[in-house]
Amino acid sequence: MKYKAIRFSQGENNLYLFSARAGDIWRFSSINQKSDDKEEGYQRALSPSRAKDIKDYILSRKTIAPAIVLSLDAGKAEYDEINSEISIEDSPDSAWVIDGQHRLRGAALADKESEIELPIVAYIGLDLKDQIAQFVTINREAKGVPTSLYYDLLNFLPPKTKPMDVAKEKAADIANTLRKDPDSIFFEKIVVVTSPKKGQISLNNFVRKIYPLILESKGPFSAYSQKEFSLIIENYFKALKSVFPDEFSLTKQRFFQTLGFGAVINALHPIFSITAKEKRGFRVEDIESMLSKVSDFQFSDWDKIGTGTAAENQAGRDFETYFKNVMQEQGQGEMIRLI
Repeated sequence: MKYKAIRFSQGENNLYLFSARAGDIWRFSSINQKSDDKEEGYQRALSPSRAKDIKDYILSRKTIAPAIVLSLDAGKAEYDEINSEISIEDSPDSAWVIDGQHRLRGAALADKESEIELPIVAYIGLDLKDQIAQFVTINREAKGVPTSLYYDLLNFLPPKTKPMDVAKEKAADIANTLRKDPDSIFFEKIVVVTSPKKGQISLNNFVRKIYPLILESKGPFSAYSQKEFSLIIENYFKALKSVFPDEFSLTKQRFFQTLGFGAVINALHPIFSITAKEKRGFRVEDIESMLSKVSDFQFSDWDKIGTGTAAENQAGRDFETYFKNVMQEQGQGEMIRLI
C-alpha cells in the first residue's frame, strides 16, 4: 500500500505525514501489543462504547481533525524520497497505534458505511521503549486511558533514575505476579485496563498504596526482596480472609474496595512488626493467631466515615489502634518465617 507523504524531522527522529482510509489503517495496525487478537486487545485496552460514539459522530457528517500517531515497523514500511511516497505492507502488525486508538476504531467502523480518510503522523523503526514512552507522554492526561495501563507498561520504559519510579515499577511487578497466580488471593482481583468491578481493585490503586512501603531507603519494607514482600502481602490478605470471612463475602468484598484496601495496607507495617516480634514470623498461621485477638473489630464502622484519602487514613488508624491496644508486645527475633 502506497501513500503520498511528507517527511519532516523533530529532534533525532524523522516523521511522515500522510492520509489513509480508516479501514486500511485499522487493518495494518495493532492496538494492544499484549494481545495477538486485535479485537480482544482492543476490548481489553479501550472502550468499545466510546468508539461507537465516535463512529456515530463521524457518520453525522462531522469532522475528526487530530492525526493518528503510528509507529511503523521498519521491516514493513519504507519511504521513497524520489516519489515522496510511503509504502506499508498490508499485514496486521505493520504498525502500532501510539495515539488515536478510539478515533481510529470509531472511524474504521464508520468507514464500513462511508469512506473516511484520516490524517496520520508516523514514525518508522521507532524502538519499543521509545514507542511506549511516546504513548505514555501523549496519553498520560487523556480522558478514557486508564492510569493503570501506564504502570503495566513501566517495565518497557528506559531505566529509572528516581527511587519513586523504581518503587512504582516494583509495585506493578508485584501486582502482576499476584493477579496472574491462580493460587494467589489476588488472582484476577487486580485489573489493569478496565474499571474495577465489585471485588476488584485497579492496578493504579494497588501501586498507589504499595510503592511507598518499598521505596528505597524510606519504605518500611525496602529491605525485603520483591519476592519476600509479595509473600508478606499475600500472607496478610490470606490471614485477613481466614479471620474475617464475612468481610470477603460476595456482598461485601471490603478489602478489595478502595477504602478497605487502603486502610488495611496502612495498618500492614505495625501489624507486621508486632506479629514478627510475637511470633518470630509472618506466615499465614502467625498472622491468623494475632488477628484472631481482634476478631470482634467492627469493620461496619468504616461504612460511616465516607470516602477519600482522609477516610482511608482514619479507617487504617482505627484498625491499627485497636490491634495495638489488645496486643502484648514481646521480644522480636532476628529472623522471620514467610513460608
